[in-house]
Amino acid sequence: MLEFTLLGPLGVQGADGPVQLTSTRLKQVCAILLVDSPRVVDVGRIVAELWPAGPPKSALSTVHTYVYLVRKQLAEHVADVNKLVATVSNGYAMTVDRQAVDAFRFEQCVRDGRVLLDAGRAADASAKFDKALAMWRGSALVDVRGGPLLDAEAVRLDGLREAALELRIQADLAQERLAEVIPELQALVRRYPLRERFHHQLVAALNRAGRRADALIAYRHTCRVLHEELGLDPSYELRRLHHLVLTGAPVGAAEAAVRLPSPL
Repeated sequence: MLEFTLLGPLGVQGADGPVQLTSTRLKQVCAILLVDSPRVVDVGRIVAELWPAGPPKSALSTVHTYVYLVRKQLAEHVADVNKLVATVSNGYAMTVDRQAVDAFRFEQCVRDGRVLLDAGRAADASAKFDKALAMWRGSALVDVRGGPLLDAEAVRLDGLREAALELRIQADLAQERLAEVIPELQALVRRYPLRERFHHQLVAALNRAGRRADALIAYRHTCRVLHEELGLDPSYELRRLHHLVLTGAPVGAAEAAVRLPSPL
């Protein structure tokens, strides 16, 4: 069975070793079919992805050639390559076992972790999120030339990675793992200065660690960053947390937690 990786460089692994997609265009075509699996990808969409500035006259025949070459390179590792990459009407469909694709496994793992977190099983949720995050080897599809479809998918997957990290930190905060989480959050707010939920978690964690002054400094820093970069004020949630810290009111788990919508 072939295994595919999207969470970093595109990779295809067969039973006998890696499958070498020998050109940038073949990687791109394989990735287009894979991210939409098992849906049919119309040839016109593939053309628009490969030549977003405008296709050459030979675009349709060239796409057919690229798909033929992708099949040829995968054929040594599957019993029926035409079933794996099927011609359907005016397009192509790649049908793979979802467990053979790291991006699909990642999303399922995050969903499972969210269920555990909502059920109050913070330690189990944290382990599940750690497992999901360990699947990453760099930015999504980092070595694949992007068009509209692949660029959007890479942004989506990278956003899910950040959401999974927020959820894992929330699970760790629920376990009072403050000594580990605070340094991590201090690094994350520098790496993702506009990701407000990391700032929220840092303010909450500092306050819960008895570092009220540091929590207020962290809040002021967040206000400055949001105003200078986006011209925005902090969210209602973060302003409410600040009020609780400022007045010395108890900050319970409900106020400290970030109310994250389901990322999947």
